[in-house]
Amino acid sequence: MNITFEKLGIQHQKSVMEIFNYYITTGTAAFPAKPLPEQFFPMLMKRSEGLCAYAVVDTEANQTVGFCSLNPYSAFPTFRETATVTYFIANDYTAKGIGAKCLALLEKEGKALGLHNLIAEISSENESSIQFHKKNGFVQAGELKHIGEKFLRTFGVVIMQKSI
Repeated sequence: MNITFEKLGIQHQKSVMEIFNYYITTGTAAFPAKPLPEQFFPMLMKRSEGLCAYAVVDTEANQTVGFCSLNPYSAFPTFRETATVTYFIANDYTAKGIGAKCLALLEKEGKALGLHNLIAEISSENESSIQFHKKNGFVQAGELKHIGEKFLRTFGVVIMQKSI
């Protein structure tokens, strides 16, 4: 499998929304309650404006298999050196090292953009993501307990942080 990263663009809309909607409908890793229409894609891209967003492409299969981005932590300039990380990988491509490649790219881009802190906001039910972030140098900075409700149950959001 040969993975490359392409600047996220409209050509990735259908695949990215299918991947994102998979996580929306199968658990709490993605926070929306219901699948989002493809028309949501420009808003997804806008979130990373001024930072970066990439499609993850399997060049052998010639298909988009994920996406990743840096998003401003806050609109206030006080927090301009901090960004949140986002990555979603197609289910068939998880546990193959792609998330680590996404994170490495985002860290490299973040440093070049003058960032010093990365924040991950993870569903408290997503133990594999929490462990992934710990393995990759994030520390748990806190947890907002029982703040989300999806699938008739509540969940929290674990806040993880990494200095870069």
